[in-house]
Amino acid sequence: MPVETWVLEEANARGYFGAIGRQSEPRAPTPGLDDEELIVALLMPHAEVDARLFKLIVRMLQRAPIDSGRLWLRARRERADVALWWLLSQVPSSERTGAIPSLLEAGAPRNARPLAYRYDAQRLLKKPATAEALWTRARRSS
Repeated sequence: MPVETWVLEEANARGYFGAIGRQSEPRAPTPGLDDEELIVALLMPHAEVDARLFKLIVRMLQRAPIDSGRLWLRARRERADVALWWLLSQVPSSERTGAIPSLLEAGAPRNARPLAYRYDAQRLLKKPATAEALWTRARRSS
């Protein structure tokens, strides 16, 4: 099982159903793994950038008893602090509850910059089918 799937299942086992991975049987959370480590694992620099994961992380930050200092320390150690800061800065002020205000008070990391990701809004817009587009697609497949 890929690490990303296991991390999502671990979050689901703890009751944070923000992003659903593969359906899994109910189980107890892994002992010795705290929520701060789980958040850092979801924000790892090599992990896939997915809005559903961001929603899950924000939900965890709003609801879980997070130690802000420990989260920043672990995020810095694993080089996930830039992604954490970027995500925190995207949360609207009306939704900054739980650990989010105390995390923002710590200030931006030294190397903070906007997170780079690809997003194509045109991909989400449905375009009506045209005879030319259908003919070109049929011609390519034959």
